[in-house]
Amino acid sequence: MSISRRTFVQALGLTLLTPFAVRTLASNTSPVYADFLLGATPQGLTVDEQGQVFDLSVASGDPSETGVILWTHINPASYVQGQSLFVQVASDDAFNQVVFSAEVLAENISAERDYTINMDIEGHLSAGNRYYYRFVYGDVISRTGRCFTLANGELDNIKMAVVTCQDYTTGFYNAYNHIANEDIQFVIHLGDFIYEYAKYEGFESQIVHPMNLPSGENVAMDLADYRYIYKEYRKDPNLQRAMENHTFIITWDDHETADNAYWDYDRDTLGVPHHPYTTDDRFGNNPENLRQLRRDAQKAWIEYVPARVQVNESASHAFEYLSLYRSFKFGDLLDLYMTDSRTYRTKEPCKDGSAWQNFWCTDYEKSSQTMLGHEQRDWLINGLTTSNAKWKVWGNQTLLAQLAGTVAGIELVYANYDAWDGYQWEREKIMTAVKDNNVSNFVVLTGDLHTSITSYLKVDYGNINNWDYSNLVGVELMTPAISSPNLQDTVNQNIDVGSVFKAMLNGGVQVNNPHIKDFNSAIHGYALLEFNKNELFWTVYNIDKKTDNPDTTKKVYKKFHYEPVDMWLTEQS
Repeated sequence: MSISRRTFVQALGLTLLTPFAVRTLASNTSPVYADFLLGATPQGLTVDEQGQVFDLSVASGDPSETGVILWTHINPASYVQGQSLFVQVASDDAFNQVVFSAEVLAENISAERDYTINMDIEGHLSAGNRYYYRFVYGDVISRTGRCFTLANGELDNIKMAVVTCQDYTTGFYNAYNHIANEDIQFVIHLGDFIYEYAKYEGFESQIVHPMNLPSGENVAMDLADYRYIYKEYRKDPNLQRAMENHTFIITWDDHETADNAYWDYDRDTLGVPHHPYTTDDRFGNNPENLRQLRRDAQKAWIEYVPARVQVNESASHAFEYLSLYRSFKFGDLLDLYMTDSRTYRTKEPCKDGSAWQNFWCTDYEKSSQTMLGHEQRDWLINGLTTSNAKWKVWGNQTLLAQLAGTVAGIELVYANYDAWDGYQWEREKIMTAVKDNNVSNFVVLTGDLHTSITSYLKVDYGNINNWDYSNLVGVELMTPAISSPNLQDTVNQNIDVGSVFKAMLNGGVQVNNPHIKDFNSAIHGYALLEFNKNELFWTVYNIDKKTDNPDTTKKVYKKFHYEPVDMWLTEQS
């Protein structure tokens, strides 16, 4: 065994709430655990295949060149006060080559964190490698997880899955079973990891996983509700397998808090236009309730998502408590910027007047409208314009490209002011910066709309010419929802509206928005994204979410090829 006692535990990191207390092998450590820390698999320990102790299995997230976040959860029914947790990381799945071991002191496992463990093992792994990890608690070993670190130096190829929008109440996670089996390292999750609903309103006939929130309400009202929802989602065996097999990079969108969430700068509190705290007379639209709701949503996200984010426990304001926008460098091939478009955004425009007033509203053009806030926006622009990577990729939540009813390029009405069409000054500022600084190979990944969209990005969408390279910036690739209701579900619930309707819808969108190459809101699933030095491949998979069948057929919806040298998207057969 090449590992020495001095390297069992170093100052390995922290939970993402407060610093972890860890220790080297102490004189009072049980010989069983001493063997485990040395890399052995002790006799008398059993693997928790049924999830009785590690009830939500294990997961990894936010890779770096020398580390990763490791995550697990202890079933409260199996919690033993004063009992430590141990972790072991190896370069092989038999754990014959252990590279890191640690003891997490019992004081760090508590109801205060809802028995979740987020461990940052930065500085203990090597770049561009695959590792296996497991936890032991008492006499039980967790299922084995697999994690990956980022490469450094020259990298010729990277392949990853892209996912979003996984409402659990209205669909099955069959897509995640297929993702678990993909030959990839990383999964990019663009938000709506949970939905705040006990039942997705308007889709009662599709409910397959109804929830009973501790508050008794239909939407999350407090920390207990959010924690309950995360636990219900994380119990799904298909999601567990995907998170065991791949390292996730996750941001959030609105439903991790509430529908169409924003920040009400006038009252300095959370804005949630459809939540009972805003609409129900029982609560009186009290700003303190709303501030606490944001804090509760942030805390639950930190507990249940494996992510290396900045947390200031002493801060009272939402902006200072949690900062989750961050970047990842995949060797010299790709720089990825994951943004947060909900914490700092201003209110969606053109919603407060009558229908006639809103038709003439042009507030979406104002410079005061922000999706990212000026600090995050400057961080993104600086990162994109100074990157030396071959590809510059933005992990974005809501549709960046224009989606409007038009005549000869003149916009008459926008489909969704909650997307970037409601924040056009900021969109143009970012696109202009990318164009003026000659940022090449620019790709935006998007979720939110429960639709598969492939689109060109422009500075000026009034210019309908897709061959005007002075106006083209890059491409936007939107992955369909894992399970959340899409337009077909909205139009006709469980009845297939047919290929004619789909063709008319797709064609109508493209006629009004010629920069959009493809539009389909009648499928669910995920996408695979492969980057090479000079091209990318975007493959969208259609996976049935209506039946509980993890092995349901994986169908290729469409596959696109993009070569930045001519900025041209080509559909492949």
